[in-house]
Amino acid sequence: MKFFGSLLITAVLLSGFFAGCTLNNVAKDSAPESFFKQNNLQGTFALLDNVHEQFTVYNLKAYRDSAYAPGSSFQVLATLLGIETGRYLDEKSPVVYGGDSISLGDAFLQHNDSALAAVTARIGKDTLQYWLDSLHYGKANLQSDTEAVWLGDSLKITPDEQLGFIAKLYFVQLPFQKRVQQIVRKLMTREENTLYTLAYKSSWDRLPNGQYTGWITGWIEENKHVYFFVIHGQPISGRPETGSLLKTAKAVLKHYGFFEGKK
Repeated sequence: MKFFGSLLITAVLLSGFFAGCTLNNVAKDSAPESFFKQNNLQGTFALLDNVHEQFTVYNLKAYRDSAYAPGSSFQVLATLLGIETGRYLDEKSPVVYGGDSISLGDAFLQHNDSALAAVTARIGKDTLQYWLDSLHYGKANLQSDTEAVWLGDSLKITPDEQLGFIAKLYFVQLPFQKRVQQIVRKLMTREENTLYTLAYKSSWDRLPNGQYTGWITGWIEENKHVYFFVIHGQPISGRPETGSLLKTAKAVLKHYGFFEGKK
């Protein structure tokens, strides 16, 4: 079975990746646990090898069955919607918030929550709700235009849903203009050299209940082969250390042989 065959890609991605996997191509691996613990984290990691149809997951229950607030990983969808709905022309458009201004692209790269709030408020509750439902992006029942939907209780998303969403973005399979998806894909590209291309959106957020939630969703390409990954983490104790989630994700990817151009 091809995950991204022309006839199956939409059905598989809309239902999340795990729903399209069989026991023959899902490998449960506990190796990432040590990298999580080294950085005072607990959570889940999943890697989809699109070429060889292999799916590797650490902490399957947390990956498949647990849903969390998206935190500022929600900025991927908000940026797509901001441009698609015409509220913003492109990534250079200014986002005005609290007397300050920043470009939409810089707000994305700097994880600017105040700017994200301005973007979602400008999109509007009804439009957000429509697209959340249409895209099957988690489960939500939005209450107001000013709600910080990415932090509150009204939106929860599973790592499986995050991975499916980001893969559809990569393949320009979301129901948005191609131009819009290409803009956000470019914003997500953080490292590019002769060995690999690494694209991701990372976030750490403190929720209203005092807990922390961290996400990294993205892909890595080597030798024209693409691999999608998602990591969700929470600190085992105390506050998360800055960069701990990205450090963990890179350590796990390195463990699986990435960054050397040999995949």
